[in-house]
Amino acid sequence: MASENLNESADKNAEKRNGALKRKYIALKKAMGRKITELEDTRREFFSYLENQQDGAVIVDMMGRITFCNPQAAEICGYKKEEIINRHFRMFLTLDDLANGFKLFYNILKGEYSTNNLFRVRCKDGSTKVVEVNAAPLHEFGKVVGGLSIIRDITKRKQLELENAERVEEFRQFDRDLDIWKQQVNELKHEVDALLVQMGRGKKYQKEAA
Repeated sequence: MASENLNESADKNAEKRNGALKRKYIALKKAMGRKITELEDTRREFFSYLENQQDGAVIVDMMGRITFCNPQAAEICGYKKEEIINRHFRMFLTLDDLANGFKLFYNILKGEYSTNNLFRVRCKDGSTKVVEVNAAPLHEFGKVVGGLSIIRDITKRKQLELENAERVEEFRQFDRDLDIWKQQVNELKHEVDALLVQMGRGKKYQKEAA
């Protein structure tokens, strides 16, 4: 009889433990579900924000493949979004900028942020554009999983800066030439004065010039 009571008591204790574990599991499952929903909502908001950016936005994975591209980034290069997705970022850089592109990529994978980087990108029509790139690492659960780049087309600004620099240099060259011309005119005047003196007309010339 005593043995039966002990077994019955053990069974009840086991049922209580199992019931407590089951309730904890259900509570944990609900909490996990809420967390996943929050993460999914945050993810949707994040990509919606990037989609509506005025500047271009590109995300690459750990291999350098483009996994996201907003319409603005596609427009800069003249491609459709589906023509960019899953392609390596190096395909859109000029040969002269490849080394700097990979350097930036590896720095991002190390968790570093980088701003005001200038690159020349190759467009679908064969032309080249100058872009300013601000890049940052992307994290999931504390680990870097890729990189985000915000891209701004500054081709027109760079062209204006170059044109302005050329104009400034033209004015500087003109100023230098003007100084040379003045010096040459003064030297020529002295030569004329000396020649007139030799001809005995120096005083007359000076009076006429006065």
